[in-house]
Parts: sequence; structure tokens; C-alpha cells
Amino acid sequence: MFREFAPASDMQLYGRGIRRRLAPMLGGDRRRIELAYSLQLTMPGTPVIRYGEEIGMGDNLDLPEREAIRTPMQWDGTMGAGFSRADPDRFVAPLVAEGPYSYEQVNVTNQRLDPNSLLTWFERILHALRECEEIGSGEHEVLDVGPPQVMVHRATGRTGSTLFVHNLADQPCRLKLGAERDPGHQPLNFVADSDYGVEVDLDELEVAGCGYRWIRLRRTTGA
Repeated sequence: MFREFAPASDMQLYGRGIRRRLAPMLGGDRRRIELAYSLQLTMPGTPVIRYGEEIGMGDNLDLPEREAIRTPMQWDGTMGAGFSRADPDRFVAPLVAEGPYSYEQVNVTNQRLDPNSLLTWFERILHALRECEEIGSGEHEVLDVGPPQVMVHRATGRTGSTLFVHNLADQPCRLKLGAERDPGHQPLNFVADSDYGVEVDLDELEVAGCGYRWIRLRRTTGA
């Protein structure tokens, strides 16, 4: 984990933790950021999203210990980042003011105006999560589909059954998941990293590199 995500000593905490935000930890790669959160949101239990992660905020490793990720929320690109009207020099923690994650480049206002922003993506996927109740209340089963770089699991509950596919590798792959088809129901692309088309072929299911797909196998109406 240290080698991949915290290679420098100032990125590590107490010799066993990482004191970084996800966006810089993943090199600002939007595909990997979406993949990581799609994977978390489809797991059983309550997902935790730290403030600022929804816009891809960065960290300040010049600050001690956990303070590196406790910088002020970046609401806009004005002085003080919309966090406070006080002089930024009086802030308890300094703003991230330089580099690709500075408040002038990464802030809520800019992303509100961008239909393809990370913030917009979070709003959409959280809405989908609320519609997919079986994630939180159903039974989860990890499926063995062969490729070690791909995780496939299914959540089934009173509201229906949904298949989740996450490709942790950079290279695309094709999976044979026809055995998971629910007789009498047409599988539906529910959430995906890109446009895979309207039809879902579980016998030849394509997944992009660092791609993810939520495929509804069955929706129980009136649940």
C-alpha cells in the first residue's frame, strides 16, 4: 500500500496509515477515482465520503499528521475560497492555494457549472444508490468469473437483484456472465463508466480498463 499510494515518508502516518486525499493519491486520474468510489458505494454497509472528496480536493503535506487533509472546503475561487470572509492568513488551517488542487482550480462553483465534473458524477451515482436499495438491505455474493483483476458481485433483496462489475486493471476485458441472467427479465445498464450501448449481452460483457458497470438483473415492483 505504501509503495503504490504513499511512497514518500511524509505521506505516511504512524508507520501504518496514509495521510492523503484520494485524488492526489490516485494521481488525479478521474477513471480510478470513479472506480474506487463505485466499488465502495456498492459494498454492504454505510459508505463514508469525507468533505471535499466529491470535488477531488487535494491535501497539504506540509501540515502535521492528519491536518494534511483538514484544509478548508473549497467552495469557490475567490479569496478565502468561499469558506470565510476573514483574511485567509487568520484561518486555523491554510487553504490549498498552489498546484493542480488549488482552490482556484478545484472548487464547488466551477464544478456546479460543468455537467461532466466529478461533483456532477457524485450527485448522479448517489441518486442511483438510493434507487438500488438491495445494496444496503440485500444479500451480497462475490462471484468467481476468472480474471483476477475483475471483481464481480451481486446484491439481491426484496427490491430486486443487481450485478456489479469492477475492472481494477488498465486493460479492457470481456466476461461471460450469462449464468447470472434472471429468467424472464432483461438486464439493464444502470450505472457505468462509459456508454456501452442499450443492449446488455451477459455472455460477452465488455468492461473498459478501470471500468465499472452496475447491471440490474431484476427489479421487483411494488416492494
